[in-house]
Amino acid sequence: MARVKKRWNQQDRPRTIAQMANAIAATVWKLAAGVVLNLENDNFETGSQAQRLETMEEVVCYLIHICDRSIHDRASAAERLEFITALARDLARMLEDSRVDVEGKGEYQQTFLNKFNHRSTAYSGYGFDPREGASFSMRCRLGNEVGMVMGERDRRWIPDYIVGREAPEIESALRRSMMGLTRFEAEVSKSAGRG
Repeated sequence: MARVKKRWNQQDRPRTIAQMANAIAATVWKLAAGVVLNLENDNFETGSQAQRLETMEEVVCYLIHICDRSIHDRASAAERLEFITALARDLARMLEDSRVDVEGKGEYQQTFLNKFNHRSTAYSGYGFDPREGASFSMRCRLGNEVGMVMGERDRRWIPDYIVGREAPEIESALRRSMMGLTRFEAEVSKSAGRG
């Protein structure tokens, strides 16, 4: 499992939503790359750099959606929109940089954002618990999406692998990172009101 940042170096300093999104984008990127590496280390076949990036895109879409569901009760609607928009755009830029290196110039950011919006709409129909993570069905959907990208040879086995191993691990790592690196005004207001 990839090591992810769980706290700020200067913890007392307030962070903007864009700074929090940027830090979480680095976590999501690391986790998605780790899934691809784990798949290859466990003898699932990726045939090209482009296929690796497509696999990462599927995991990135999933993890952005998990971020959105995770902050639903902690952030105001405006904070949530700003955070998820900044997060998706940061990751779209990272993916575009990698795609340009592998495939040359193209409109990769918008293509990724369209995919994210489509996947997020699909994932929103599945259950999610802030402590337990995504439902079995949502994890199965991720497994199926990754299986479709990975190809015919491994398509049958990848969903089980994703559901049983990768999804719980990446969700757990992301949850730790989110708890340490994000704090929203709505969350602060709610906790102040309880005191």
